[in-house]
Amino acid sequence: MSKVFGMHTIALKPGVKAEDFEKFMAEEVYPLPSFEGVEIYLLKGDRGDREGKYLWIVEFASTEVRRRYFPSPGEVSLEAQQVFESWAKAFEKWEIFATPINVIYTDYVVVDK
Repeated sequence: MSKVFGMHTIALKPGVKAEDFEKFMAEEVYPLPSFEGVEIYLLKGDRGDREGKYLWIVEFASTEVRRRYFPSPGEVSLEAQQVFESWAKAFEKWEIFATPINVIYTDYVVVDK
């Protein structure tokens, strides 16, 4: 049961201040109900090619957990849809700050040691 990391590239919209986006995340997104077996992180590049840019990471405890919520690419389970409904207001506001989460992404499965 390998972990899965969904890596989603995020770009702030023109004129949006990083501090405002980060405050929105801390106050309105992180407190939202989550999925069992899933952790969500917002990372900001510190060095390298994407310094100052954002990455949204979704950590699934296993491929089975990912399949529970997202049975196949582009498919969302009823359970996941219900969670997303509770996120609707925050993600309407997200659109003021940044690009949508699922525009540029890749899911990575941890290769066993």
